[in-house]
Amino acid sequence: MRGPRADELVAAARGGRVASSGFLEPEAADAPAAELRRSGVGVSSDGGRPAAGRRVVTAHPLEVPRAGPRLGAVWFRHVGDEGTVRSAATAAGIDASALGDVVTDADGAAVVALADALPALVALRPGGEPGLEVPLERLAQGRTRRREAVVPSLRVDALGAKAFGVSRSWFTKGIAAGRVHVNGARAGKSAEAAAGDEVWADGLGRFRVLEVRGETRRGNLKVTIEVEG
Repeated sequence: MRGPRADELVAAARGGRVASSGFLEPEAADAPAAELRRSGVGVSSDGGRPAAGRRVVTAHPLEVPRAGPRLGAVWFRHVGDEGTVRSAATAAGIDASALGDVVTDADGAAVVALADALPALVALRPGGEPGLEVPLERLAQGRTRRREAVVPSLRVDALGAKAFGVSRSWFTKGIAAGRVHVNGARAGKSAEAAAGDEVWADGLGRFRVLEVRGETRRGNLKVTIEVEG
């Protein structure tokens, strides 16, 4: 984990301060976020857009409703792939932990970044032209929604099928391929997710189990999940 460790983030929040990591890959961000929730401090996880893969984890005192880093985005014309953007940033000495997701379109590529890194990114010319700072809304692919669902169990394959509206067998194939993680750990075939757990499914997005509300008359479980994708 780049930046402060989870225990250092907890200590900061309990001391009345706000502290953040740098950008982390999904499997690296979800584990400390879950640990912070278990520690009883406020926690947010932000990647600058719904269903972001790379995210910044922030710990804050519970009396602070929400806190997080200042983020922005820079777009490069005539750049068609993520690797070109990241290579140019590395060559310019920009720390990888300052960069979030790279989103490509027909005309170029945009990168989410910590606000402090934006001037250096604008100065890059990976496609022959300097970067252009753009609103994060331009990268807002996907959406966040809350869903009430009934599932036979808290197995990740059952929850994932409901969260993303796919078949359970199809989602199970993603688990078998190692593309699904629970709180940063690769999900096994029989993995479960309890209230507070976060699940990342590569290619689909992420969901978090907010609440298990009890059983139906037939013994199924009523759950509330928050889905990004």
